[in-house]
Amino acid sequence: MMPLDHFNSSSKSTFKNRYWLNDTYFKPGGPVFVFDSGEQNAEPLLPYYLQEYHGLSATMQLAKRYHGLAVLWEHRFYGESLPFPVNENTTADQWKFLTTEQALEDVVYFADHLTLPSRSGFAIPSPNTTTPDLNPIHPSQTPWIFIGGSYPGVRAAFLRIRNPSTIFASWASSAPVHAQVDMSSYYKAAERSLTRNCSADWVSVTKFVDGMLLGDDENAKTELKERLSNARNAGKGGGRNMSDVSAAGALMDPLNFYQYYGFESSVLPFCNLLETKNYTSTPTELGIASSENVEAALDAFLIAIAELDYNAIPGTPDDPIQDRSWMWQYCSEYGFYQRGDPNNPLSIETSLRSLELFQEQCNIAFPNGSLPSSPNVENVNKYGGWTMNPSNVLFTNGEFDPWRTMGLASIEDNSPHRTPNPAVPPCNQAPSNTSTFFGITHRDAVHVTDLRVLLTPDSNHTGFKTVGFYSPVMMEPFYAGLGLFELALDEWLPCFKGGKMISDDQRIVGD
Repeated sequence: MMPLDHFNSSSKSTFKNRYWLNDTYFKPGGPVFVFDSGEQNAEPLLPYYLQEYHGLSATMQLAKRYHGLAVLWEHRFYGESLPFPVNENTTADQWKFLTTEQALEDVVYFADHLTLPSRSGFAIPSPNTTTPDLNPIHPSQTPWIFIGGSYPGVRAAFLRIRNPSTIFASWASSAPVHAQVDMSSYYKAAERSLTRNCSADWVSVTKFVDGMLLGDDENAKTELKERLSNARNAGKGGGRNMSDVSAAGALMDPLNFYQYYGFESSVLPFCNLLETKNYTSTPTELGIASSENVEAALDAFLIAIAELDYNAIPGTPDDPIQDRSWMWQYCSEYGFYQRGDPNNPLSIETSLRSLELFQEQCNIAFPNGSLPSSPNVENVNKYGGWTMNPSNVLFTNGEFDPWRTMGLASIEDNSPHRTPNPAVPPCNQAPSNTSTFFGITHRDAVHVTDLRVLLTPDSNHTGFKTVGFYSPVMMEPFYAGLGLFELALDEWLPCFKGGKMISDDQRIVGD
């Protein structure tokens, strides 16, 4: 049982926190590899990340190489690890236990109390033991290594900084370690990946639609909303009842799958339809708005949306627990408001998505003063944000990942513009050059492309909403990231100063 409140000694409340183990490759003295599921139900990840269904996972490949115990960890307030029911009736007094610090301390508590299952065939202490040196998998006796992508990657970095005696090393993939309320940069990363003509037309159409919806001509606004609604909803209309921001949001539909699929797989088909006017004309280098006018570009844009019909793409429904819990986290601490920036001349996101709108949505979802007036990003950035420089942590990013903008590899104007260095730093020593960090940026890749690889595609693992986080669309980042982390662990693991390690002929650095 997990304590509800780690920081109040008088609190006796607990809840059940789920986890799964795979000891297939474990030998005494081997590390514990924890894969963190983060802001989602962990159970659907089980066959992919702990059982290697249809491919390989970094966690299991590491467990195999280093004779380790593999763990899949579920975050509090997600899946079935619920201290309270999560819905519109969850109270402020209940939400207050979903914080960065409480969730990080869950991992520390778990590491202090996990014992080997009896079916492992190894001598184990009593499940109630509180003596670390009697427990061969306690972090004082064997290295604990934390692996995560996206928000779990943030946690991987934080835990190494916060609890180095518990987490010996981490792999932080696509980790937005810098919290910021204004994240207009999210769509800047997508715009950078577009072809020249598609980018120019997208920018022109967005500015035109924003101008119309913010204007005073009500008849023109109504007509435009109908056109946007017809494109999005297969000609079913309904635009008259749409809000301005919802209508303008139709222009973002082609980016629905960008985060995990990138430009070539998810946006290029749209751009091809747009620039050829549904394959009826030859594309021009500067785009339709430049060669003709913005009205022609808008017509082609709406036809392309209608032809692709994003609403018809099958997939699993949203998880209301996941959606509400993550909304609490970004409304209370992380920000990441993906607004449109009217001052950005290359913005492809509507400026109607403002910071004020995001904050209003947060306040409506969590009323009665349960939220701060603005997300407390200082609770997150106290670990260093863009300037963090931990030891024994690998940071990997995708070149065109929207979340790279909040990671160490950020190239945004207000970031320190640090660059990745794949040279493995010495064990337990932070990299000496703070203008760089230990890691790599995968060329042309997007979000969390390196923690799993799909080897045997089938009808359930080929299209939108069937791959993504479960099986990235690229193979090369997996092998590059895994190979570099193995080189790092070969360097770092021998310096672990804990209890008795495995014998020399089964060195912890692998076979």
